[in-house]
Amino acid sequence: MADPGIHAHSRKGKMVLICSAKGGVGKTTLSVNLAIALHKKKLQIALLDGDFQFGDVNVAMDLGSSFSISDVAESIGNLDSFSLNSFLSKHSSGVRVLPAPESPELADLLTPDIITEVCDVILENYDYLVVDTGVGLNDQILTLMEKADEILLVTTLELISIKNTKRLMQIFKTLDFQDKVKVVLNRSTMESVMEAEQVPQILDLEQLFSIPNNFQIASKSLNLGIPFVINHPSSDLAKSVFKVAEQLDSNATVTVKKKQTFLDKLLTRRN
Repeated sequence: MADPGIHAHSRKGKMVLICSAKGGVGKTTLSVNLAIALHKKKLQIALLDGDFQFGDVNVAMDLGSSFSISDVAESIGNLDSFSLNSFLSKHSSGVRVLPAPESPELADLLTPDIITEVCDVILENYDYLVVDTGVGLNDQILTLMEKADEILLVTTLELISIKNTKRLMQIFKTLDFQDKVKVVLNRSTMESVMEAEQVPQILDLEQLFSIPNNFQIASKSLNLGIPFVINHPSSDLAKSVFKVAEQLDSNATVTVKKKQTFLDKLLTRRN
């Protein structure tokens, strides 16, 4: 039964969720840079840190202390567009941000109804809601995934990352999410035992997004709290994120040539 404070809403915006099957693949970095890249298209963008226990979007954007979604939860019965905007932090880029709770235990207060209500109110007033999430699946993340229009599943060329991504894609198929899932191959030019061209075959994909490896720019950007689409807009890294934003907003995708190797066959056989 829905919470008595939850209301019906008319939807304006589109919700894009960023997730991964393994930590450390650049999910949060992609989330903050993608939000800003979309905003540069003259769109109204909100960013929600959906890693409710250990989210660090506020650190990646150098927002400092601010309200969080747990503060919104306390006022959920009276939530409307005006009151919600008072909880959103405004980044210098123009993106509005709703950080994760300051303490991990506060995440338990965020029920699926509360999460849905917050997303609904944001989507009434913004063109895009970008949602960063934690690793794995729980009721909160599944609620966000159900709500999302697009799911960007981030992986890298690391064997464990690819293997876990393949498993998560199988779960998405069971949940009937497969039609809204797009894979993002981050650090696609990194040194690895496999090549980027092999990934579509391994994951049974026709299309994916590709972001090159530039650890120096990405790491420095994260540590300074200045997204690289702002301070390195001409870098290959930033250009690839701008391309993702452009293709998301136009519903376009990138086609990648498949190539099967012994490693592909081995991974397929093991799964």
